[in-house]
Amino acid sequence: MSDADLAANLLDDVIGSRGVREPVKSMLDRAYRALNKCNDEWTRRRVRSIFNKETTRIDHREIEEMRAVIRARETHAAFKSETAAIAAMAVNSASSENRGETAR
Repeated sequence: MSDADLAANLLDDVIGSRGVREPVKSMLDRAYRALNKCNDEWTRRRVRSIFNKETTRIDHREIEEMRAVIRARETHAAFKSETAAIAAMAVNSASSENRGETAR
């Protein structure tokens, strides 16, 4: 696998899930905004050229920044699911306590 193919695959992961009727332009803009937070050197043209596999040179920092965005997204998703589980336990605990008080 060439660096361009690896970068294009990583960019697909950075873009994330695509809506049914979501235009490619908005997907690429979402990827650009995520990558631009890491480094101001990212441009919309650079994101588009990686997506279309038009580029012949991929910098190591670009691959690492894409991986960092993917890791941050996975970490955030794990945090959200853990927080939702804790909130569900708190709701279940509160509702079981309320049922115990009404039975008395």
